[in-house]
Amino acid sequence: MSYFRKLLLLLTLFLGLSSCTVDKGNSDASSSRNPQVTIYYTKASDDLGVVLIPVLRKVGDDRTAYETALRELFLGPTLDERERLNLDTEIPEGVRLVKVQESNDSVKIDISNQFMKGGGSETMQVRFRQLRETALNLAKGRPVYLYIDGVKAKTIGGEGLEVPQPLDSEI
Repeated sequence: MSYFRKLLLLLTLFLGLSSCTVDKGNSDASSSRNPQVTIYYTKASDDLGVVLIPVLRKVGDDRTAYETALRELFLGPTLDERERLNLDTEIPEGVRLVKVQESNDSVKIDISNQFMKGGGSETMQVRFRQLRETALNLAKGRPVYLYIDGVKAKTIGGEGLEVPQPLDSEI
C-alpha cells in the first residue's frame, strides 16, 4: 500500500474513532465547567500495525487534569470502547499513579513499577508512546519527566528501552 493511502487510512481512522468518543453533550472540550482530557489507547491495523487512538475523558471535580488522564489511561478502554471500537491498551493491569507534581516550569509524573512488567520491545515502545502522548498533551510546553516509584526513569522493560528525559526529547 502506498504511503499516501496509508496516511489517508490513518487520518480516516483517527477522525472516525475520535468523533465516536466525544461527549456530544459538551461541544467545547476546553470548557471550564466540564473540562476534558485526551488519553491514548491502541488499535490494531492490518496496514499500519498498532496505532494510537485519542479518547476524551471528563475531568472529575476532585482531580486535576493530569490525575484524571493518567488514571483513566491506566484503567484502559471501557467495555464499550473495547467491543464497539476495538480499542485496547499495552499498559498492564495494576499500574497506578503515585503522584504528579506540576509547576510553571515542569511536570513530574511518578508511576508504579507495574508499568515495567511484561511485554517485549515492541509492546514496551507502544506502552511508552501511550503514556508519553497522554502526558505531553497536557504539558502546555512544559518539560515532562517520568519517575518509576520515585526514581527518574532511564530505561524501561527487560530489553532496556531508553527513556528520554524530558519526555518530549527525541528518542
